[in-house]
This record gives sequence, structure tokens and C-alpha cells, in this order.
Amino acid sequence: MRLFRKRFLIWFVVVSVIIYQFYPSVAFAQRDKVRVGFIGFKFEGVGKVAQKDITNSVLYLLAGKPSVDIVSPEEAVSIVGREKINSVLSLPSENEVVLLSHALGVDYLFFGNFVNQNADTNNVTLVGTFECFDRPKGRFHTVEITWRYENIDEEVKKIDKEFISKVLPKKGSVMPNVFFILVFALIIFGTYFLIWELGSGASEEVGVPPTTQ
Repeated sequence: MRLFRKRFLIWFVVVSVIIYQFYPSVAFAQRDKVRVGFIGFKFEGVGKVAQKDITNSVLYLLAGKPSVDIVSPEEAVSIVGREKINSVLSLPSENEVVLLSHALGVDYLFFGNFVNQNADTNNVTLVGTFECFDRPKGRFHTVEITWRYENIDEEVKKIDKEFISKVLPKKGSVMPNVFFILVFALIIFGTYFLIWELGSGASEEVGVPPTTQ
């Protein structure tokens, strides 16, 4: 029995460490809404009208998600300034992006850069990357993109299905609820066995006083 208790305590410690590592991601998934920042794109060879249409298409898609509390490019500029946003869009270091996500108070930060492959600034074929800093997991998600401006609505729906919806947490999923139930049960049983183990150890050290004749 003592061997069983020791093994249980070892497993209790191991599982507790795992829970500590994954708890932030699960906690974010339990929120009614996640705070998402979208600071826009850096464009090369793209006209102003096309830039606005492309940026707004992505912004409206993110803002339209029931589980998202959006920080728009304009709001981001008002919080940290145009210079900081342009710096991150131009040649961002990972540290700059992380610091910006904290400054904006967002859980996920989307941004990207595109180059027009056509000489005509109004006949736009975009090639570039779309990125997201996933603050709960502390990692970056990146996807390579080729978009036709004339099909921008369909292109944005496609990237939502293939990238954005996979990065953002699912609202109200069953697994986080099950996770918290298991955690609660583990804490109860772990505490019980821990007290039992400490109590048994103390009894063995003190021992039973000898009976006098």
C-alpha cells in the first residue's frame, strides 16, 4: 500500500506540472470572447483603394466572429502610435511582436505583408505571408498566401477556413469543461492521499508507546 501511495504522489506531481503548462491555453478557450488584434498589412505595388479593400475584408471577417473582441488597425495606432505599427509591419522581430501584443492587450495578433506581382497597381495579384502571434501558446503561426484582388471576398473566406479558424480557439468546446472537471477531481484525490501519506509517515516516526506491565 505504501508503494502505491508513493507512486500516486509521483504521478500527482507529474500531472500537476503538465496542468501548469497547459492551463493558460485552456483558460483562454473558456472565455466568452478572446481579444484579437489586427494591425493590417504592409503592401508593395498596391493602390490605395485596393489596400483599403483588402484590409477591410480581413478586419470585417475577424470583427464579425461572435467569439472575438477586435482591436482594429486604427485602434492599435491610437494606443501605440503609427511608428510602432509600421516598425512591426516592416521588419518585425519576434520580441517586438510579443511586446506589441502586450501593449495592445490582445491574445492573438494578426498582421502580414504582400507584394503585387503585377506592374499595374490596380490589377493586383498578392504574394506574401499572413501571420498570427498566439500569445496563450507563446508561438507564431504563418501561412504563405497568393491572392487575386478581384476575388478578395472568396480569398478571405478561404484563409478563414484554412488558417484563422484553426488558430483561434473554439468557443464553448466540451474538452475544456472536461479538463477542468478532471483537474478538480485530481486536486481532491491528490490532497486526500497527500494528507494520508503525511499522516502515515508521522505515525511511523513516532511509533506506538510501549505497554507497561
